[in-house]
Amino acid sequence: MLHQRRRAVLATWVVVNAAAGDAVRNAIGYPAWGAMVLATFLWVAAELVLMRVRLVRLPASIVLFTALAVVSAAWAISPPASLLGSTALVGMVASAIFIAALPYRLTLDIVHWSLQGLLIASFAFELFVAVALRRPLFPLWSDYPPGTTPEFAWSSGLLLEGGRIQGIVGNANLLAMLALAALIIAVCRAAAGFDLLWPLWVLLPVAALTLARSATVTFAVVAVAVIGGLIVCWIRWRGAAFYRIFAIVISAGLVAVGLIIANWAHVAEFLNRDADLTGRFDIWGRVVELGLTSPVVGVGYLGYWQPWVEPFDELGRIGGTVYLQAHSVWLDVFMQLGIVGVIIWASLQWRAMVNCLGAMYRSPTSDYAMNAAPLLLWVAFFVQGLAESRPWIEYGMILLLIFAIGRRRREIAPRAPRTVAMPAIR
Repeated sequence: MLHQRRRAVLATWVVVNAAAGDAVRNAIGYPAWGAMVLATFLWVAAELVLMRVRLVRLPASIVLFTALAVVSAAWAISPPASLLGSTALVGMVASAIFIAALPYRLTLDIVHWSLQGLLIASFAFELFVAVALRRPLFPLWSDYPPGTTPEFAWSSGLLLEGGRIQGIVGNANLLAMLALAALIIAVCRAAAGFDLLWPLWVLLPVAALTLARSATVTFAVVAVAVIGGLIVCWIRWRGAAFYRIFAIVISAGLVAVGLIIANWAHVAEFLNRDADLTGRFDIWGRVVELGLTSPVVGVGYLGYWQPWVEPFDELGRIGGTVYLQAHSVWLDVFMQLGIVGVIIWASLQWRAMVNCLGAMYRSPTSDYAMNAAPLLLWVAFFVQGLAESRPWIEYGMILLLIFAIGRRRREIAPRAPRTVAMPAIR
């Protein structure tokens, strides 16, 4: 049907723009991108009205987190910046409600093909820069003087030299996380027998993960592999046998975490990273220090730090590079919305996890593979969020909101049009 295709196109654009917003900003600049996002949110709002979506049964954690973000402009360091950030959050909430109201299979198809398309575009982009330009490519909307360091580059053009690639998203960590999300869905679809060319859709994200070489995503990959293995064991062995396996895995995991912490310097060296994770400890210290100036309700919601707002234009500076995130979603939430925000954020995460587990537990055996995808995605983003904020601020937030809605989809699903009773003829 025409309206279903229109909504699929809109949902695809929402996912692509949320997952690769830097690519759009690097091509057309912030003002044009902002106008495009506003137009997208207006389209989403129109579709919600046309679909007659009911909002009265949204999870309380979503409502409270959004409300706190909006009202935080009253005490924010920069009220205009906080209003801008909270407006973007409201738009993401509306987008998540819109996508959650679509059929689950359609939603999964949209996310799968969107992420795979971005990976294909990333390899084509990197190949173009490496072969045709043979030099770093900087964002097109601004003039960078000769000699600008490659840290500011959209792509460093190192695909053929064995260096880390950044892809069309312009960031190796973001590319790796995008690849992990694509890999999870591809493997689940392959297990469900959906794709004949499943080896291609599995190998493509594996290649991106290998070439991006993100240390934080590496830990997320391990966590996803462990949880995926437990899911397989749960499907095959129920009862006491599974609980024994679960206890062994958890115990081994705790021992492994302890060994990693005790030998962190060697682990960081093995991962080819600094012991402070590329200056993260310094950024965490500054973020906590700023957050402690208003520990209860924070300094105002921003989401992604706006580079023109003080002190966020310098808060994440490491050497000559300015990072516009806390490199930990939990510290970011604490700084922006205080302890109250952290409590609501934790309840939102809890609701999403419970819904993901419940959906898989209650599904028939034939649907286990597909219903495992949300849980594995949640695990990946949760682990990566301990040392990164960006994915949670962008498409990770939309996925989290969809997961939190979970079983409540039937309560926000489109209402059937009212029928008008004809008067009886006497």
